[in-house]
Amino acid sequence: MNDALAEGPVPRRALSRSDYDRFLPMVRRIAMRVARRVPSYITVGDLMGAGWVGLVEVFSRADPGMPPDELEAYMSHRVRGAMLDHLRSFDPTARQLRNASRRVARAIAVQRQALGRPPEEEEIAGALGLTLEGYRSLLGSVAAAGMARLELVDFDENDAADEKSLAPDEEAGKRMLGELIASAIEELPERQQQILALYYQEDCTLKEIGAIFGVSESRISQIHTEAMHRLRAAIGQE
Repeated sequence: MNDALAEGPVPRRALSRSDYDRFLPMVRRIAMRVARRVPSYITVGDLMGAGWVGLVEVFSRADPGMPPDELEAYMSHRVRGAMLDHLRSFDPTARQLRNASRRVARAIAVQRQALGRPPEEEEIAGALGLTLEGYRSLLGSVAAAGMARLELVDFDENDAADEKSLAPDEEAGKRMLGELIASAIEELPERQQQILALYYQEDCTLKEIGAIFGVSESRISQIHTEAMHRLRAAIGQE
């Protein structure tokens, strides 16, 4: 594996008591919303514990110069992402694929920084120590496991009850995150942008999109999965 991928985050600062008091309401709100959609044996307390892990990660990795609104958006989706990771940990196979998904996003982020531009498919594969065929196969496995999505949409937050329950800081964070994603989409390769537009805006199936591009449905699934991981890397959701 590429040495750069094995390096841990560079500590910025620890989570203080004042940070704990300030962000406790946000962590609790997110935990309560997620808890409504999971089995009853998973408690709000369990989810909050996982959420604090995500918050600690934010403070260890976030750029100290990040604007407050961007920082809060980052906090919100990482806290929620950590809770989702906790839920996925109950399934060993899902955990393995989740780790693989993280490696892909991390490889993209590292290569982007090293190259000063979005990496090519072959460069991502090389950073992972895989052949192009092996990389595409991995993307297919990740997609089949339902992980070809951004964490912030793993649970549907578009229903009226959730929208009304969003606190002002969460609403602002959600809006900021949407802007970051929109900007990241503009940097995707043209074909990936076209596939996302057909899939999410035109409601085309992967099979229909494959017919348009003259490739198989599975190949479109792989391209879609890579696009999702490029977006994760761009918004720091590795």
